[in-house]
Amino acid sequence: MSTASQVCFGLLMKHRGEDVNMRSVWLCSRNDVIGNTGVIISGALVIWLDSYWPDLIVASLVAVVFLHTAYEVLRDAGRSWRNEPHTHVGRCGD
Repeated sequence: MSTASQVCFGLLMKHRGEDVNMRSVWLCSRNDVIGNTGVIISGALVIWLDSYWPDLIVASLVAVVFLHTAYEVLRDAGRSWRNEPHTHVGRCGD
């Protein structure tokens, strides 16, 4: 697991609830840590078990986590967009 990912994850931990953007950045950092850890675990299991199944299983679990995160970010962004006042942005000729 990359030390940089861990450091970013730790630094963002206290800011994850500030707004939708910080939560998104925190979730992406969390996914980096999960993905890196998954690669290490699946690699060790593939070598230990001499099978490709651990790689497929771990990759599938990581994919589910990433898809769930994408859903969360889109849901939070939609809520944020609906709750913020919108100003009319004029176009040329308005």
